[in-house]
This record gives sequence, structure tokens and C-alpha cells, in this order.
Amino acid sequence: MEFQLLGPVRAFSDGRQIDLGVRKQRFVLAMMLLDANKLVPAERLVELTWPDEAPRSARGVIHTHISRLRSVLNAADAERHGVALISDGPGYMMKCDPKRIDVNKFMELCAEARGCADEEARIRVLDEALALWDGPALASVAAEEVRTRLTRHLDEARLLAMEERIDAHMRLGRHAEVIHELTELEAQHPYRQQVVGQLMLALHRSDRGPDALTAYQKLYHRLDHELGVEPAPALRDLQTRILRDDPSLKLNPREKVKSGPRQLPPDVDHYIGRSRHIEEICDLLIPRTDDVLPVVAITGKPGLGKTALAVKAGRKLVAKFPDGQLFIDLHGNGPRPRDPSEVLARFLRDLGVDGADVPSTLEERVGLFRDRTAGRRILVVLDNAATEKQVRLLIPGNSECAVLITSRRRLTGLDMRKLVDLDVLDQADALALLTDLVGAERLADGDVHAQRIVDLCGGLPLALRIVGTKLRSRPHLTAASLAERLEDERTRLDELVGGDREIRASFLLSYDSLDEEHQRAFRLLALMPDNGLPPWAVAAVLDVDFRTSERLVEDLVDVNLVEAAPGRYRFHDLIRLYAQEKLAGDDERDEARIRLINAYLYLGKRADALLDFGGLYQFEPPPFTVDTPGVFDEIDRGPAVWLDHEYPAILEAIEYAAASGKDELTCQLSATVAAFFELRAQWADLKRVAELSLAAAGRFSSPYWTAYALFAVGLAARETRDFRRAEESFRAGLKILPQANDPLLEVVTLLSVGVAERLQGRWDEAAKYFDGCLSVLEALDKPRWRAYTLRESGVLDRYRGNWERAEQRLREAVETFERLGDQRWIGASLRELGIVRRGVGDLTGSLEILQKSRDALRGAGDLRREGAALRCLAETHRALGELDEARACAVRGLDVLELTLDSHGLACTQIVLADVLMDMGDIDGARIQLDKGLKALSVSGDPRWHGKALLTHARHLTISGHTAEADAATAAARQMLSDVGAYEAEHIAAVSKG
Repeated sequence: MEFQLLGPVRAFSDGRQIDLGVRKQRFVLAMMLLDANKLVPAERLVELTWPDEAPRSARGVIHTHISRLRSVLNAADAERHGVALISDGPGYMMKCDPKRIDVNKFMELCAEARGCADEEARIRVLDEALALWDGPALASVAAEEVRTRLTRHLDEARLLAMEERIDAHMRLGRHAEVIHELTELEAQHPYRQQVVGQLMLALHRSDRGPDALTAYQKLYHRLDHELGVEPAPALRDLQTRILRDDPSLKLNPREKVKSGPRQLPPDVDHYIGRSRHIEEICDLLIPRTDDVLPVVAITGKPGLGKTALAVKAGRKLVAKFPDGQLFIDLHGNGPRPRDPSEVLARFLRDLGVDGADVPSTLEERVGLFRDRTAGRRILVVLDNAATEKQVRLLIPGNSECAVLITSRRRLTGLDMRKLVDLDVLDQADALALLTDLVGAERLADGDVHAQRIVDLCGGLPLALRIVGTKLRSRPHLTAASLAERLEDERTRLDELVGGDREIRASFLLSYDSLDEEHQRAFRLLALMPDNGLPPWAVAAVLDVDFRTSERLVEDLVDVNLVEAAPGRYRFHDLIRLYAQEKLAGDDERDEARIRLINAYLYLGKRADALLDFGGLYQFEPPPFTVDTPGVFDEIDRGPAVWLDHEYPAILEAIEYAAASGKDELTCQLSATVAAFFELRAQWADLKRVAELSLAAAGRFSSPYWTAYALFAVGLAARETRDFRRAEESFRAGLKILPQANDPLLEVVTLLSVGVAERLQGRWDEAAKYFDGCLSVLEALDKPRWRAYTLRESGVLDRYRGNWERAEQRLREAVETFERLGDQRWIGASLRELGIVRRGVGDLTGSLEILQKSRDALRGAGDLRREGAALRCLAETHRALGELDEARACAVRGLDVLELTLDSHGLACTQIVLADVLMDMGDIDGARIQLDKGLKALSVSGDPRWHGKALLTHARHLTISGHTAEADAATAAARQMLSDVGAYEAEHIAAVSKG
């Protein structure tokens, strides 16, 4: 078992990370580990955990954290690893091997380094020690004041180790190599005079005397203006000696040791996450016995931290490559990527070749570079590569070396051990990074605003660093107010600017590296909806042939500006906002959008025509011109599945058309998804598009589209039990139908009105509408719609107890659907027929038919009606006295209906289950189901099921001994069921005796 405190607080058991729980719990563990094998008083833990004011329950909370940590560690086999967290009188003790804690490892390695006689050995040991750090000690678990108090000695030890390592390099004559690292250190620790002294000496020895004196002047003014003090005497003396060009400052040539360059930049501070990637890269880059030089490339979209990851991994590998580490930025995202010949010249000079001896031709430089790296273990880090051609010539020929590349391109033409495809940080790591940057004292565990910031930054490390630094440097700025600013898509990229860091600038580099054809593609793809676009839609929006569109978008995938998923392309949210900015000034924007919408209109109409209740409308869409393979077959195989993926794009197109005043297009697009929304019971979506369509139809005075939209509005209202709105819409639709001149639309409307009347208990009115529907169908060759109507009319006959006519109509409906091969409606009609057979006393026949209904509906994927079939099966099993089977069917029905939006069906099933549970003697369980179901049905507007629920309620009251209340419930049920003419009214007396 290993423990890490030099960064985020972590624990590992046999290589697997242990979940240590919430922030305060991790902090308590850190306190115990800092004083491992010592008694830590509980008062100290309380004081450090709540530095301002501890709550009265603090001791209890600490004890809870200790108990949970003990459980977590024991579950990770702590005993086997010799780890124990024990209570001991007034405090607690963590027993473990000190070498298992990275803090102790670090201190031991630092002490070992100071005892090394050899400078190279000293550097290797210090590199190993510094590689243990993964950000500030105790990152993200403590308020900054407490963290500093506890880890000041560790931070100082880390700085001292870095200075000692730089001194060792300078003693080996590597002055130029350490300048970059010293400059970064000086920026991070502007008052650290030792660092400034090292920087001055390195610059002076690199023949940069004026720069050395400038570094001194900067420190002098900083100390004088801000603290009112002068630099230390030793530093003042160094300045004087540099001014005099003191020969003793020059390194004695005899002291120089031939060794390789050490060019890796310093680690990024506040580095969180990517531990799996670091381990994988390190493992891949270690030379093997197969004589193949390991090459690994890191790719990913802008802002992911590819360079930081490469440096992190490179620093962990320093000991494996003692002969040097070469690092260079190849400027692959800029307008002028570095020429490989120039890079080789620099590498050769870094490897000890005198400038005058560097060959003039590229071929000779490649040969000499491979000669100088032969027999040596050198890590080459090629940052920000442009192309495979640029990189290929910079790879050594020696298999003991290794090459690590970063690039926004995927470099698919390069032979490599692995391409590491970097993605955004997951939610946990992104939150940890933001917390580490801002400070745990300002971002509490579970801060919803912090989580929203992470979401709005899309988990992009660069964006998180910008907002984190902004929050840290502006105490008045809260996470809530920043999250609110980021919510506005129009200005989100403006908020993601901090100093010389800017998300937009990072994206611009990638955009500017594209040629005109690819820039156009990038801009136009900003029209894609949130869930992306399929390949055929890319071709439509770009107005090119399918093969060309595929090439263009895959090229954008290769440079990590577009993400690819199976059958779909999409943008990262922030890149999409940038693409939309670029699109705003593009004259082709509106034309491209219409191309995309027209393609969806054509394909949506084709899919809709294959759905139940689809294909009702009258219009001819623009032709589909994309030469894409397979899209028609995909739709024909599964129109509903196709619409599952594509309806968000059609919804977005409807909103655009409505807002742009394209009224006829609004109506046409809305019609392509109406039947789909009915199938999926997405009533809110149906209501939205129907209302947009109704308003649009009114603006261009179309009786047909007005009638269609009124039908859709009424349907959505009916299914959500808004019967007043449904009645208003249906009646308005019936009034305008004659002008629409569409008999099939008349059939659909009459049928829908009939169902609405039936649901409200107005059964005589419902019968008139069903009969009117059948009358219109006499003149039409529409067997499917006749079967729909027969089924709905048969249901009404069933409600009234007219079993003979109900069976006749339902059997005819089943036969028609069987001829049409429609499993969904075979199953739906069989369900009604099964209820009829139960009504006439044929329980065996009912069971057999209902089982067929359930299987057909399950096969058709109709969860709503499958749940209803299971409810009916439960009722038949109950009538047969098979109570276990009845309960199983009812419970399964509830499970299925929970997956749908059918709250009415769920409530009906709860009532059935309540009756079954009462039969089984589970009165309390029955009460739970009854209360839920009765509450929903009492406001459903369905008098028949409300009356049936009251009967079940009366039965429960009777069993519970509340006779008067039971009689009142029975009377209310009798009245309700009698008013609608339900056959159940005749049997109330028998049922109430239960």
C-alpha cells in the first residue's frame, strides 16, 4: 500500500487507487500520514480541520472520518500491507512503513543526493525525488492557510532540491540548458535570491552578461519598492563581479564533464489527473529488448495540456535516459513550423558539435545526429509537431533512445508504439484542478457552481486554469457569478481570457493552420446541433459529394478540431462556440443551413411515412441530392431508431424556421416528427412543435396546416390529460377540416376526438365519432386506419360490457394487423381481446391471449403498451387465484412503465397491485401502492379508472375496519361508474364485500 501527499492526497493498494471519500476525510488521512507512527491528538485534528471555528460536533465528525477511513483501508487489504489506523486514548495513530509515504521517500532521496560524489548521480537521484511531486503538497484537501502551515517545510525542501539539481547541472557546464528552468522558477518565486543568483551566473556563463545584470536590477527594484530592502550581500557581490567580468566566475574547463543536455521545461504547477496516461507513456517509452526505438505521440484538441503531460512524463523518465533530454517546440500550429534542418543543427550543437562543424546539408545533419545519439540513452521530446515529415527526420536511429511527440494532428502516417489520444478531464479531476487552483477554502465539496463551471468549460484544462486563476486573483469574484457569466454562449469565450492565456487564441492557431477549403468546412459545421451530425448531413451542409465531405471532416478529426464517434461527428462545446463566431461573418451561412434543413426534411418525411400514424401530410420536399451510401436502407430498416438519433436536429430546424418566418417550412418539419413523438410518448416535444406549426399556419392562412396542427395540439393535450385544451383544439380542427380537403386527416382527427371523449367518460359522444370515422373510411382504401378505429370502438364496447360486439370488432382489427404484419398493433389489439375473454369468464383463453399480447409488444419495443399488457395479465392471474404470478406481473409492469412517461398507466398498475397485495394479506404494502395510484387517478380526468381506484380504496378501508368511510368510497365509486355507463357499476356490491 502506497500513500501520496506530494500533490493530491491518494492511496494505492497493489497499484489500484483507493477511493478515500470526501475532502475533509482525505485531509484527516493526510494529517495522520504526516505524523505516521505517532499519536495525533484529536484536538489537533479538530483545530486543523476547522481553523476558524469548529462546530460542537467536531470530535464526532473526526471520529466518523477515522472510522470510514479504517473501513476503506481494511477493504483494500491494509493488514496484509502492515497498515493500521487505530484509536489510542486521546487521539489516533497511523501505523505503517514510513517508506510507503512519498514525503518520506522524497526526504530520503534528497539526503542521498547530498551524499553523492558524482554530479550525474546526484542529478539522477534528485530527478527521482522531484518526480514524486504531482502539484502542491496536500492539493485540494486543505484551506491554503492550513496547507501552507503544514507543508511549508516540504515546499522549501522541494525548492532546495531544485536549486541543488540546477547547481549540479551548472557544475557540469550546462548553463544554457538551465536558463529556461531558472526563468520559470524566478517567475514563480520572485523574492528567492538564490534562484536569481543562479540565473545571473547561468546567463553570464552563456555570454549573456547584460541579461544577467537585468535579472539583478529586476530583483533590486522589486525588493526596494515592495519591501524596502536591498538584495543580500552575496548577490550584490555577484553583480559587481559580473560587471567586472571576473574571470573566476568562468567554469574551469577542466571541471567540465562531457554529458548530454537537460532541456525539459519545469513541471506545471497545480497539475491534477492524467496519472494513468503518465504511467502508460513512461511504460511505453522505456526501451525494450526488441531493438525498436520507442516512439509515442500525444494528440488531442487545443487546450488539453499535451505539452504539460509530455513534460510530466519526461521528468519521470529522466533517470532512464541519463545521457540527456532534448526538448524543442516545433511550432506546428503557427504559420511557419520549424524546418527539420534547423532543428537538427540546434540538436547537434546541444550534443556538443561545434557550430562550425555542423554540416550544411540536411542529409549530412541527419547522419551526424544519428551518429551522436548512437550508444547513448537520450529522450527526445518534440513538442507541437506539424506533420509526419517534419518529425521523421528528428528521430534517432538508436533503439536505446526514445521519442515523445505532441501534436494537434493525429500523425497517422508515422510508425509509433502508440498514439495517446488525450481527452478532456473527467468531472472528478476537473473539479479537483479547479479547487486546487482556487483554494479549498473558497470552493467547498459539492459546490454546484463549481460543478457548473467545469461543465461550461467542457473539462478543458486550459479553460479551467484560466477561470481558476481568475477566481484566485479576484477575491470579490464568486464561483456563482462566474458561472452565470459563462452561461451566456455569446460571451463565454470572452470570459476565458487570463493574462496571455486565451482559449480563443489557442483555437485560432489550429484554424489558421487550415487551408481555405478546410476553414470553410470548419465554419459551416458550426451549424450542427448539440448531438452532432451524421456523415450524410456533413455532405449536405458542405454541398459537396460524399467522398469529398468525408475527406474534409476526417481531416478536421485528424487535427482534433472535430470529434468522431460511431456514425457521427461533433464539436467540443467551446470549439463549437468558436466555429459559430467564425460562421457569423460567412455569407454562405443561411444557404448552408437551408441545405441541411432540406436534407432533414426529405429524410424525416421518409422515416415518418414508415411509422404508425405517419405519412398523413401533403407536400413534396426538395430532392435529396447527397450521394451517401446506406442512409435510405438505414431508415427503411428502423425509422424510429433513425429518428431517435436525428430528431434533435429536426427540432432545432423547426425552431430556426419559426424564428425566421419560414412558415410553410415550419409546418412541414413539424409534421415529420409528430408521429415519432406519439410513438415515444414525448408529449412536451409534440406540444412545442405543434404550437409553432399552428402559429405558422395562421400566418400564411393555410387551412390544411391549421387543421393538422390543431390535431397535433389536441393529441398532446389529450395524452397529458389536459382535456379542456384537447377539446378546444379538436373542435377547432373539426370546424376547419372541410377546407383542408383531406379525408385521411379527417379520419385521424375524428378518431382522436373519439378517444378523448371515451377517456373522459362521454361514451355516447365517443361512439358517434368512431361511427363517423368508419363512415368516412368506407370511401377510402385504408385498411390500417379502419383497424385502428375498430380497435378503439371495441375498447368502448368493452367498457360498456357489450362483450359480443367488442370481441367482433377486436378480432377484425387483429386479423387486419396480422395481414399487415404490424406486431405493435397486433399486441395492442390482443390485449383488449384478452380483457374481453376475461370479462366473459374465459380465464384460460384470456391468459393465453394476454401472453401473446405481451410478447408481441415486447418484440415491438413498445414499453408503454407492454406495461399495460403485464397489468392485464396480473388481473387475469388474480382472477385465477394465482397470486404469486399476479404480483410478479404487476411488479414487472411497474418496472417497465417506470421507463416511460405514462404516469396514468403507472397509476392503474399500482391499483391492480394493491388489490393483489390485499388478497395476499399484505395490507400495509397494498396501502402504499393504493395511495400512489389513487392520488394520480383522482386528477387524471379518467372517471372510469378513478372509480375503480375508489373501489379498491373502499375494500382497503373495509379490511382496516373503517366501515363508514368504506361505504362513502363505495357510493362515490358507484356514482362515478354509473355516470359513464361502466359495466363495473353492476358489480360494486359484490366487490365491496371483498
